[in-house]
Amino acid sequence: MTTTETPTTPATVHPLSPQQRRMLEFIGGRVDSYYLMVEAFVLKGDLDVRALRQAVGHVLDRHEVLRSAFPADQDGYRTIGAASELIDRIWTEASGGNFASADEALAAGLDTAARPMDLDGEPPLRMWLTRLRSDEAVLIVCGHHLVFDAWTFMLFYEDLAAEYRAVTTGGRPRRVPPQYPDAQAPHDDTALDGWSELLGRRYRGIRALDAAAETPKGPGAVHRRVWPGLSAGVVAAAKNHSVTPFVLASVAMLQALSDVLGDQEVLFGSAYAGRTTAASANALGYYSTTLFVGEDLGAHASVAELISSVGSGLKQWHHGARIQWEDLLARYDAEDLYPVKFAFQPKELAERQLKLPGIGTSRIAGPNTAPSARRPVDLIGSYDADAVTVSMTARTDVLTEDQATALIDAFGERLTALAESAPAS
Repeated sequence: MTTTETPTTPATVHPLSPQQRRMLEFIGGRVDSYYLMVEAFVLKGDLDVRALRQAVGHVLDRHEVLRSAFPADQDGYRTIGAASELIDRIWTEASGGNFASADEALAAGLDTAARPMDLDGEPPLRMWLTRLRSDEAVLIVCGHHLVFDAWTFMLFYEDLAAEYRAVTTGGRPRRVPPQYPDAQAPHDDTALDGWSELLGRRYRGIRALDAAAETPKGPGAVHRRVWPGLSAGVVAAAKNHSVTPFVLASVAMLQALSDVLGDQEVLFGSAYAGRTTAASANALGYYSTTLFVGEDLGAHASVAELISSVGSGLKQWHHGARIQWEDLLARYDAEDLYPVKFAFQPKELAERQLKLPGIGTSRIAGPNTAPSARRPVDLIGSYDADAVTVSMTARTDVLTEDQATALIDAFGERLTALAESAPAS
């Protein structure tokens, strides 16, 4: 197997993005489990485990960021070895037949895959696999958020499936793509112009939430809702207003926040993949950036005008230079800018399914442990051909149970009203 680097090759130190630096500051060191992102699957079928391990090695060869570490004595990350040197540190295979169920295997696998990660000298990926029986296995994938986000997981799974297919059919590993270690856009101070008006508003309700969060993390409670049959109306209404479903859902979220907080001026933050070119769209790595949606709902004469305003604002974010929220924190001497985080995306992206050829795959939910949260509200929504599904984590030391329930219910009511406003086809 060819590799992209030998042990004697001097390793280039790639600079951290502002968000990566902020993440490391929050961790307060280089040993971490808080930012580990864990996903688990049941694989059914004639899985070739040896081929899967080999495919993982090919993916490591393709992406040097997966073979890197974040040394405490360097302000950046560097490649620490070739795939052949690191595969045994990344891949763990437990003896088959030792577990009675997928849940039992998951609990055992998490002890290995989700243990604290030594970012100083450990690659940011772990994988753990065991066979339950000859035609069923459990796979755990654990990536650190310094490298992995939703987009990176999606690309990683696509790569893994393609390399597994190549190994099992006698094909060759794919060509190593261009690497984008410095894919963050250069700092552009002019990109911050105009945000004084947005961030200078009172936002009394939102700021009250932020002030109530006295510690970096607090206890959380998860609330879930499913609205069957709502997706078609959301997609149709978005098309009618010439916006995306995310814009329409953003309007519903702003309205729901206003309903519950009793404030016309509301604000939330959301993350997006932040790839700046067609080529970098296929690069693994953490390039996420943050966008802000803030509105004075009393300033719009109609819902259509509000939708148009939110849509125009989001276009400016996506088409302009990317702005890191840490830059805005420094500019406005703020502790935080969005105590409410919101996402709304197609279910296929939200679930980031692993699709190995010839293998049936289903996702395993994580163990029911007591959640903790940084932000008072983190609401994640997804939609498929039929239903809209929402999962909201609310800090119980900031929001009461009644407020949290009211917020998620208000979001559903507002989104339903927007969906029903679309003209019948």
